[in-house]
Amino acid sequence: MATQVEIQHRLSYARAMLERGIPVASVATLLSARYFVSRSTAYTDITAAEQEIQQSDDGPALEEMEPCNPAGVLAMLQHRLEIAIATGDDKQTCQLIKAMDTAKKWQGYNTQSVSPFA
Repeated sequence: MATQVEIQHRLSYARAMLERGIPVASVATLLSARYFVSRSTAYTDITAAEQEIQQSDDGPALEEMEPCNPAGVLAMLQHRLEIAIATGDDKQTCQLIKAMDTAKKWQGYNTQSVSPFA
């Protein structure tokens, strides 16, 4: 009986092959040969991998599509600075202070076109 880790390896392999466009019958043959499982087990793994592909959302989250907020960046750096000070990491503290100074000067991305043809 296969361990959960072995099953996950097979599912990962099946998913990678399916995402590359390899036909299901070929993926079943590859799984059987590579992991020494029966074809019925290979088809079961392929079905599970197809379900994973259907359920996964590989696109960016909504907040990742919005422009970067300078205040949010500054808040994140402040949080990391507090952690660095609490742990006594002097090098990290200095780097974060410099990054915070840069973030305070930054006003966000310039949305105007920089193309010479515009």
